[in-house]
Amino acid sequence: MLGWLLAFSASAAQGGDLTFDGIDFVQIPAGSFVMGTTDAQRSALEARQAWNQFDECERPPRRVRINRPFLMGKYEVTQKQWRDTMGDNPSVFQGDDRPVDSVSWEDVQRFLKKLNAKGNAKYRLPTEAEWEYCCRAGGTNLYGLGAAATPIRADNLQDYAWLQTDSSHHTHPVGGKRANAWGLHDMLGNVWEWCQDWYDAGFYAKAPIVDPVNSTPAVERVMRGGSWFLGTAQVRPGFRSGNPPVTRSQYIGFRLARDW
Repeated sequence: MLGWLLAFSASAAQGGDLTFDGIDFVQIPAGSFVMGTTDAQRSALEARQAWNQFDECERPPRRVRINRPFLMGKYEVTQKQWRDTMGDNPSVFQGDDRPVDSVSWEDVQRFLKKLNAKGNAKYRLPTEAEWEYCCRAGGTNLYGLGAAATPIRADNLQDYAWLQTDSSHHTHPVGGKRANAWGLHDMLGNVWEWCQDWYDAGFYAKAPIVDPVNSTPAVERVMRGGSWFLGTAQVRPGFRSGNPPVTRSQYIGFRLARDW
C-alpha cells in the first residue's frame, strides 16, 4: 500500500491527468488566488456597459486559499457518463459526448451517491471557490489564462467557450474548444455548472479566506461558468448565479471534483 501511495504522490507532483470510472481528471494543486471581481475588472466591464448592480455579488474581491490539492473533472460530465451510472438520459440536446443537461442539483446528488457506491470513492461537486480557482487557472485578468498561459480575452473567448455567438443555440461535445492553462475544457460556456455551495449574494463579505464554502441553507445553489445561451459579459470566471436545487434546464449541467 505504501508503495502505491508513493507512486500516486509522484504522479501528482508531476502533473498529468488521471482517469477513474471512465472520467478524466486534472490534478489541481493547493494554492491561493484572488476570488471575485477586482476594481480593474469591474472598470473594464463598466466601459463595455456590461456591469450592473446585480454583479455586486462578485465583490469584495479577496485572496482565498485552497488548502489541499484535489482532482477536477477535465470535462463536463457527459450524457454517456450519466447514463452509465443512472440508466437514463434527461438531456434536451442528445449526444453521448455532449454534456448532460436538464439535471437538477438534487439529481446530481443521486448521481454522486450511486457513483461513489461503486468503489467508496470521493466524487463530489466542486465548491464555488474551487471552481473559480480552476477557471482562472492562475490568471488575474477578466477571463483567466488560456493555452501557454496567455490571457483569455473577450475577443478570443470563442476559442475556449461555446457562447451565444457561435453555439447555434445548443450544447456541443465536451472538449471541442481549447483547454485553459490548467488543461480544463469548457470551464466557460456550453452549460452552467452546479457547485456545492448555497448561493448568497453577500457571502464574499463574510466568507472565510481558507477553503470557503457556504453551507448555510438558502433558496438557491450556486451555478458557475455561464452557458451556450450567454455572451462575454456573463461567461467569465467571476460571474455568479444560482437556482433552486430542484431546477432542471437545458442550460445546466455539472462537472465533478474528487478528493485524493
